[in-house]
Amino acid sequence: MKPRRYTFLIVPDHDGENKRYSYSRTTVGAIIFLVVVILSGMIISLLVLAPKAFDFQKMESRYNEVIGERTKVLELYRDLEQLKQMEMVVQKALGTDLDMSITGERDLNKILENEPIRFGYLDHIPSLMPVKGYVTQKMIEEKNADNRQHYGVDITGVSGAPVKASGGGQVVFAGMTTELGNLVVIYHGNNYFTYYGHNELLKVDQYQNVNSGDTIATIGSSGKSSGPHLHFEIWKEGKAVDPLLYFPELNKTNMSVD
Repeated sequence: MKPRRYTFLIVPDHDGENKRYSYSRTTVGAIIFLVVVILSGMIISLLVLAPKAFDFQKMESRYNEVIGERTKVLELYRDLEQLKQMEMVVQKALGTDLDMSITGERDLNKILENEPIRFGYLDHIPSLMPVKGYVTQKMIEEKNADNRQHYGVDITGVSGAPVKASGGGQVVFAGMTTELGNLVVIYHGNNYFTYYGHNELLKVDQYQNVNSGDTIATIGSSGKSSGPHLHFEIWKEGKAVDPLLYFPELNKTNMSVD
């Protein structure tokens, strides 16, 4: 008995020869079986892998959320630390007596040696003289006979002369105080603050960003002052630092009496 065969006839829609293909029953069955296996494999793969792909997307989304939450926590921590620093600044600006020790030359050298030099770092530390003049009062590290401390230096100047920012940063206080009169406080980053007191006019506002050398005020005699001059302070990590260590040239104009 002649085995059964399946014949496929292809008739073109244009003039041409018909094409005839003849396959045995076994061959056709094998082809059908192979197609069924391939389609079944594709369907099973989709059913198995699709949920895993969805789970992976969920895990990736959750991972990104965790990273975002961690970043927010770190940012909040940094903001909290900065708020603590600013609270100290405002308390002092308003005349609150803060128990802060004075950093000596040895401590200052240690700080400078351990401080990493980063891009733009020197632009933000106090490195520019805010005014030109003579030092009439230097820093008093311990309370004097009047039971007072002097956290910075007093520099003479002409009333109305510009007061320059000693370094780039953000103004964290600009207003009137009892002791230092019209006061400007700048946060320079790296835990540096500078104070500019007894000003006549303020040229900046709170939270304003300034660059080194920008005019922030004019010399005056506001607050408890005996004449036009600038009261200038430098603070590092919550401790007052002698400006004469940062500006040795002030020693040449030092007219203060111990």
